[in-house]
This record gives sequence, structure tokens and C-alpha cells, in this order.
Amino acid sequence: MCEYGNKLSWAVGKKTVLCVGTTTIDFVSTIRKFPVDNKCERAIGGYWMRGGNASNNCTVLSNLGVKVEFFGMLSSLSMFQVLVDDLKARGIIIENCPSCDQDAPFASVILTKSTKTRNIVSCNSNFPYVGIEHFRKLDLGQYGWIHMRALFFENTLAMVKELTAHNAARPEKIVLSLEFDNSLEEMWPLMDYCDYAIFSKQLAQPNGWVSLEDACLQLDERLRMRWGLNLKRPYVVVLWGDEGAGFLDLDGNYTHVKPYKPKRIVDALGAGDTFVGAFIYALYIRERSLPVAVDFGNRMASYKCTKNGYDHIANILLPPIL
Repeated sequence: MCEYGNKLSWAVGKKTVLCVGTTTIDFVSTIRKFPVDNKCERAIGGYWMRGGNASNNCTVLSNLGVKVEFFGMLSSLSMFQVLVDDLKARGIIIENCPSCDQDAPFASVILTKSTKTRNIVSCNSNFPYVGIEHFRKLDLGQYGWIHMRALFFENTLAMVKELTAHNAARPEKIVLSLEFDNSLEEMWPLMDYCDYAIFSKQLAQPNGWVSLEDACLQLDERLRMRWGLNLKRPYVVVLWGDEGAGFLDLDGNYTHVKPYKPKRIVDALGAGDTFVGAFIYALYIRERSLPVAVDFGNRMASYKCTKNGYDHIANILLPPIL
């Protein structure tokens, strides 16, 4: 068994990263081919795991040695305890999470070997989402970076406005990144408040983006068309699967960052969440440039796909002890 050097030293002196969102139970089944209508297809493998974008971001950051906190609604029901136990076991802070007595949100994930695709059916049963009343209880001074998924617009807008007011009153600013993967029209006003905006390829079809560059150019045009005084322009990153990623700097200049394609894909579930965690790590913990951070995110997302889960990803950082 190979031993590695200490990954924790890179994060010494850095404030906590806060990830706002959800944690779910994911039931994952692997099948040879996707079933046709009214036909049963027997799975060749299956397992359950803790999921949810923010929850996965925390796992990635924790594995990279970062002090990280998950901020989302928990449940007091026994079924949810497996998620709480796993978060605690990984050293992810959850002490500020509110709790309810509703059933845990879950997702059914189907991985199809013949097509190398995945289908996800999510069920949250109107599970509550954290709001401004919970966010105001946080001591924001302990955080250096806050990442949120653009979800539940009114809740998220209130929280980012609270963070903006906090930053305006202090010389040391908290960096805010937002992840957009649904309902872009509704969530677009959040762009006025973030430092980094990360967009998913899932938005391509509903928004008429025909390519990675086209997506970036259309987003740049929308940013230039905004009307108002002192509007904040974020850095924009667009993820495009096996074509890599593209980004826009603050002047709207487009850059394509090539992908890293693994020889064999074992588990692509959570590759986008791995990119986000690695991207934050490179920018905030290692203080790298935007091009380097996007390249590192691509590299780590690719490496994640070579094995199941996330526990192996930190190995790419560390030189072996000889």
C-alpha cells in the first residue's frame, strides 16, 4: 500500500469553505442496457451513497485537506442518520445545519454500460431548503469562500444579499461562487452578486447553446446587456463534458481548456461536483490563476472517473514518501 505526504499543510491558515445546498441518499444501479418499455432489466451491480451537489463538493474538499462545512437542511429521522454519520466521519462540519422531521430526499441513479450514460430521477418530497433565517445565524467571519448552488431563487437571493452586505462593511471579503444547472432565466439575477459563476452543460438545450464557445459568447452578451450602476461582473466557467471547459475573464475574453480523457471510465457520477471542489481548492487554497484552476478542475474530474467514489482523488496531489 502506497503512503503519501501530508495534504493538510496546504490549507493551513485558510478560513473555512462553506458549501450551501442539499445532501441526499443516492441509490445507484448498474445495468447492461437501458430497459425498453414494460420490460424488467436486472442490475449487474448496485450500492447507495451520500449525494447532493453541495454534499459532494464538501467530500472533495475534505479529501483535499480543506476545512469545509456543509450548510443545508438535515432530518431527525433515523433514515437520515446514515448521511449525518458519513458527513461527520469525513470531518465535514455540520454543526450549524438546521433540522426537520421529514423523510430524506433521495435519487435513483441508473448507469448503463452499453451507452456509457447515466439517468437520474430525484425525489425531494418538498424537503425544506435553508433560508435567510438560518443563514443569519452563521458567523460569516469564519469563512473565506462560500459556494452555493443556484436553487430556490428567493432563498438564495436573500442569502447572497446578506453576504454582500457583510462584505461591504469589511475589508476582508468572502469569495462567493454560484453553480447554475437549472432554470437560468429565474436564477439569472444572482449573477449580480457572485465572484465566480459555474454553468453546467445541462443548460445548453433549453438556452440554445450549440457549443462550448457559443455558450460562453451568449453568456458574455447577456452580461453586457445588463442595465444598472456598479454591476458586478463575475468570472464565468462553463463545463462541457468530454470537451473540457471554457471560461470568460472580467473583460469577456474566451479561453478553452482541454479535457483529460481517462483510458477507462469506472464511475463518472459526481465528476462535475469534483470539478467544482477542485476548482475552489486551486483558486482559494493554492492561490492559482483562473486558467490553472480550470485546468486542475478538468484533471481532477477526469481522475475521479477512474475509480468509484471520491476517496482516491487526493492521491494525484501527493508525492509518495520514498
